[in-house]
Amino acid sequence: MLGRRPGGPRAVGVVAAFTICLASARAHAEEPLTRQRVAELVKVAPATRVTQSEVGVSGAAVTAAGTLSLENPVVSGLGGVRFNPDGSRPFNGVATVSWPVDLGGKRGARREAAEAEYRAAGAEARSQERRLLVGALLQHALVLRDERQVAIAAARHALSERVYAAAQRRRAAGSAPELDVALAAMQEKRDASAEESASGARAADKLGLLTVLGLNDDPGVVGSLVPDGDVPALAVFTKGVEQRAEVRAAAAALDAAQATAERERAKRWPTLNVLGQYERDDQANIGLIGFAIPLAVLNANRAEVATSAAQVQAARSRMTRSRIDAAGQVRELYARYTATKAAVDSLAPTEALATRAVALATRGYELGENDLTSVLLVRREAVEAESALLEAQHAHAAVKIELLVNAGSVPQ
Repeated sequence: MLGRRPGGPRAVGVVAAFTICLASARAHAEEPLTRQRVAELVKVAPATRVTQSEVGVSGAAVTAAGTLSLENPVVSGLGGVRFNPDGSRPFNGVATVSWPVDLGGKRGARREAAEAEYRAAGAEARSQERRLLVGALLQHALVLRDERQVAIAAARHALSERVYAAAQRRRAAGSAPELDVALAAMQEKRDASAEESASGARAADKLGLLTVLGLNDDPGVVGSLVPDGDVPALAVFTKGVEQRAEVRAAAAALDAAQATAERERAKRWPTLNVLGQYERDDQANIGLIGFAIPLAVLNANRAEVATSAAQVQAARSRMTRSRIDAAGQVRELYARYTATKAAVDSLAPTEALATRAVALATRGYELGENDLTSVLLVRREAVEAESALLEAQHAHAAVKIELLVNAGSVPQ
């Protein structure tokens, strides 16, 4: 009798589904890293998952805080033999149960403190996620700056190769001294080294971005260096300071500190223990009921109450400082935004001018219309102009990214 083949249509379907999922995941991972894509990946980044796990710990504490009492019931028992004068040996036993009952609203205070700590953990997680988003977007902008730097370095190297080749031709024709060849060769080597350095910086910065996002593959980084869109007016940021993630986190931390102080004050109330006792004494059944309550005389939770009250004051001070820092940071960012925007607008025309000047100087040297010194001088001025424009654009992009994230939008 032939045995049944393992697998069959069901196994084929599982393999096909797995293949489709794998292909979909690979295609999703290979999606270019735009700013919108970076914002999506930040939500599932390793650092975000760690923060969410910590929030889950606080959530578990909320469930545990609803227990009836932090003390467990106690059951005790004793048994023995009574030696009576008449020589009888009757059995005697005692069983006692003690049931704790919290007084002074301790259970409610525990629950409220746990819920406040959970809200504070969630607010801090959102603040950390916003900081992670800003950091990832700034790293994304740095990679875009590096891409521009590599392109500029490659163009400079290509032009220096042209100049070096022209110097060799002119030297062979006897219309240029040997010094021109040496200088052109030195410039070509410097530009080749600059191109390699720019490529290395781009690779390192890109690895930093991929590490933050938790990616192993390199899907490529795309987008404009300066984000599109307009930044809201300063008055909008000033009015929205209270809604900043760090300010809300500080306010939630203050609420948690106040709830903790209430919980510690509630602990000053003792825990009442209801007692029930059964005794078997010389064939007699004896039942007793009563209570036991500690006297909060020597220690009424004074240390914890004082400490929690001081923590409330510290949390209130941190919230005030957070509000002031947020308002000051907004004004500082807006001032830098205005300055960098003016710098970019002022330097923007130099890009086309520098490209045209270098092209004319290089072409003129190839045709024998000018000397190498003029070409190198033009190149130096063009390099400084291009570098200044690129740095101004990067600084402007960084400030604009922070402002747009603070405004609650993802830069495009």
